[in-house]
Amino acid sequence: MYRVLIVDDEPIAIDAVEYIIKNNLENLEVGGKARSGREAIEKAYNIRPDIVIIDIKMPGINGLEAIRKIKEFNPDVYFIVISAYDFFEYAKEAMSLGVVEYLVKPVKEAKLVEALKRVMEIISQKRKRISRELELKEKLEIIIPTLENGFIHSICSHENNTEELINFSRLFELENKAGYVMAIEFGDRFQSKISASVKTQNHYGNWRDILKSMCNCIVGPLMFNRIITYIINDTQDDSFSVKISAVRLAEEFANKVRNSFGDVLIGIGRCYENVVNAKKSYSEAMQALQYLSRSSDFILHIDDVIVEFDKEHEIDKEIEREINEKVSRGDVNSALVAFDRIFDDIVPDTSGLDEARDKCIFILVELSKRWDYIRYDFRKVLKKIINANNLDELKNILRRYIEKTTEKVALSHQEKVNSIIAAADEYMLKNYAKDITLEDIARVVNLSPYYFSRFYKEQSGVNFIDRLTAIRIEKAKEYFQNTDLSLKEVSGLVGYQDPNYFSKLFKKTTGYTVTEYKEIYRK
Repeated sequence: MYRVLIVDDEPIAIDAVEYIIKNNLENLEVGGKARSGREAIEKAYNIRPDIVIIDIKMPGINGLEAIRKIKEFNPDVYFIVISAYDFFEYAKEAMSLGVVEYLVKPVKEAKLVEALKRVMEIISQKRKRISRELELKEKLEIIIPTLENGFIHSICSHENNTEELINFSRLFELENKAGYVMAIEFGDRFQSKISASVKTQNHYGNWRDILKSMCNCIVGPLMFNRIITYIINDTQDDSFSVKISAVRLAEEFANKVRNSFGDVLIGIGRCYENVVNAKKSYSEAMQALQYLSRSSDFILHIDDVIVEFDKEHEIDKEIEREINEKVSRGDVNSALVAFDRIFDDIVPDTSGLDEARDKCIFILVELSKRWDYIRYDFRKVLKKIINANNLDELKNILRRYIEKTTEKVALSHQEKVNSIIAAADEYMLKNYAKDITLEDIARVVNLSPYYFSRFYKEQSGVNFIDRLTAIRIEKAKEYFQNTDLSLKEVSGLVGYQDPNYFSKLFKKTTGYTVTEYKEIYRK
């Protein structure tokens, strides 16, 4: 059914058009009649007609002006102009407004009916097209999650499926678009994974909708109590800025979820230009998530992981939990205690020295894979295990290997920590006169700001702001001892734009006012 509004200042003209419609067009109803441009605008707003038949010359607002106003709030309406004026300029302006028919009075019945049928056919085709589009969109809404699940499964797969990822990339129009993986784990660290999985299942749809509303992303299926998400980076920002945005996105999502669910752990991989590298980003996100399981943090970017990882290895879960965790902390005694217990469990299950030797070789190989960057005497230790004559000798060989490896891990970890602290300190020493922010220093050492602030205090024993203040005060002391510069001048030279604030800070830090300090140290 179609609805028409008839507009003319002559009642007889309105009645004639209405008569023609009722006698010739069953699917067209007269929804309203108006005798002025103003009345036409008001009725068009209220009844929302599909077609408006309108005269041009009317008192007050004319037909052309009424058409303009009606199109502002109803751009889909179609207009047929019936006018006693066969002026070219009128016709030209009417057509520029999108009028589909311009008829001259007195209009013949057949011509009006033909014009109305053409417009109704246009509307009918448009409705069918919209219906098809909505139907297609509805189908896509059903299919897209399935396709997205397939894409995420490809990322998580251990197989070499580069071609499959490229096809998904074309499907989702990801060519030349960078992206990274965010691994989200729901539930308390100590909560049963099965319990967390059941609870997450009930909320999955909500979490997916939240993620979709927050960013351009591809959300995977619920995997036990985890959701793997591929975030598409639409910006041209540098890697550090992308990392900061990723951490903020994770924080925002966690805050929205935490109130209704509880703890959420989020590991974030690096952003890569090519979607094929999404597998690498997934591995990094899972490594960050693994590290979170034994820390007090809830969100971690792989670049903020100080302990080094090479890649995921298929490794005995007992060894992973009991030995590698201790090795990663550089805790020699705990690592050896864990090994002793595991070795003592191995021995009763073996039928002889050869089987025990095989299991020890397995432990050696898996440890060396995990801590490959240490590269501590693998061949020598392997040869010793092969030539071992008894269980005690086997145990002592592996004990020494674990001890040396743990010490090297601890040393490597400390060297990395020291290099980060040194780089931060060097930056502050070189730039103390500038307005240094937490993000400035974090960018230099390639750590997230929120993580760097806590890391610096834990490792150096002081807050980075206190360290920066100490550097600035020491530099100020040198200026006061060796120059005649004023308090205001020195304040600006050491990074403080407010001399009053600097003066109070100097007194609080040194115990002296600037004047007192000058008098004491320049006598």
